[in-house]
Amino acid sequence: MQCVFKRSFILSATTAIALLFAGCGESKVAQCNKVIKVANQASTLGQEFGKNSNPAQGSKALTELAGKIDPLATEMKALEVKDEKLQGFQGRFLTLYQNISKELNNAAAAIDKKNLPAAKGFLVSLQKSSSEESSIVKEINSYCSGK
Repeated sequence: MQCVFKRSFILSATTAIALLFAGCGESKVAQCNKVIKVANQASTLGQEFGKNSNPAQGSKALTELAGKIDPLATEMKALEVKDEKLQGFQGRFLTLYQNISKELNNAAAAIDKKNLPAAKGFLVSLQKSSSEESSIVKEINSYCSGK
């Protein structure tokens, strides 16, 4: 009888310690907030660019925007996220930012070469990226709010 009590006590203590360590990890909300913070920074860049863009700057403005997005992609990649679903969102945002940066640079190069059809093609691709971003944002907001 005493042996059963000892085993039960050891099992309970081990379980309690395991739960304590599991509880020390970041909550889903904290992980969501990290991913959303970087996504909001990227969104703000896009909104500011839309409001303040000056056609006279031409390709320079596109290149500058790409240069501002690159560090956000690096920051998104560096986030430590344990939640598998959030890792998926993180990866999608990362790919999106890398693609946007590439397309901005390609559009700038096309403008510099006065290749307007190519520039328009890159800008259409950027519009698709914008709608993709909206989709990811809706999905992550839904997941993080528990809906």
